[in-house]
Amino acid sequence: MKNIVFFTFVLLFLGSCQDQERERRLKKKEVELTQKEQALLLRENALALREQSIAKEVHVLDSTRQASLDSTQYNPTGVWAARMNCIETDCPGSAIGDSKNEQWEISYQQSGILVQASVNNRIVRLYTGTLTGNTLTLNAQHTDDEALPDANTNITVQLQAATEQRLEGQRIIERPGNCRIIYALELTKK
Repeated sequence: MKNIVFFTFVLLFLGSCQDQERERRLKKKEVELTQKEQALLLRENALALREQSIAKEVHVLDSTRQASLDSTQYNPTGVWAARMNCIETDCPGSAIGDSKNEQWEISYQQSGILVQASVNNRIVRLYTGTLTGNTLTLNAQHTDDEALPDANTNITVQLQAATEQRLEGQRIIERPGNCRIIYALELTKK
């Protein structure tokens, strides 16, 4: 009988040792898991800081690009494909949605800007104007060929640099009798 009691006591002792060993392993795994969670949180924080830094750099680069377009050193000279779409009119013979395509050659002339507008390699209109910052303001000039319908017609153009390769703005034609046509104008550098 003593053997049975002794054997039972040994089994209980060994069972409790195994429970203690299991608890120790579980605690060790809990500590490891907590350490991994903390390491993951540190990585997430580092990534968030890195994303903020990249966002700031992108913002600086975008503002630098815009500042370069806003500066007075913008140079619009060259050959441009001009696309015009009528967006407003109260003149007979024109309709909203009318479109025109021309080629514009922009150059400097004395202290201003000269634009030669051509269709099928034939100059149809001359514009002169000024460049202020990244804004180009032009007025059509009457020529001997008289591309304008009559001497009382005024054509003004206002363009701004959207990028170094694209200008956007409006062309406004004003004729006698409160007749006005407005075109949305987009120029793409060739």
